[in-house]
Amino acid sequence: MVVAFDDSPGARRALERAVELAHPEDAEVIVVAVEAHLPHYGATVGEVTEELEVEERDCHRWLAAAEAYAAEHGITVAGEVRAGHPAQELVRAAEEHEADLIVVGHSGHSSVWGRFLGATAEKISRHAPCSVLIVR
Repeated sequence: MVVAFDDSPGARRALERAVELAHPEDAEVIVVAVEAHLPHYGATVGEVTEELEVEERDCHRWLAAAEAYAAEHGITVAGEVRAGHPAQELVRAAEEHEADLIVVGHSGHSSVWGRFLGATAEKISRHAPCSVLIVR
């Protein structure tokens, strides 16, 4: 299974659920953190590079936290940092790993439907090559 993780409360709940599901089945768990943000202003090349480095460090920190949590529960996970749009990268990860399940946290940020489901979770659910579990 592929788990979306950005260390937000929803992502932590998704990881908890994935660890619960993996335990009895000894499933392979891939935790994916996505570098998605670029500066929202006219930045110099140096500023963009610096922003990307900060985001990459954050992603590695998040994955270390996810790996530690899973290890406490007897589950080994593999972590991946990807760059791009979170929904697209999570769907790609599921395709590449031939995952049976994507586990993602619920959040609500945009549009009427997005407020109920969350824009990223909604996009993943529409394009995933496998089942999607949206954890509330």
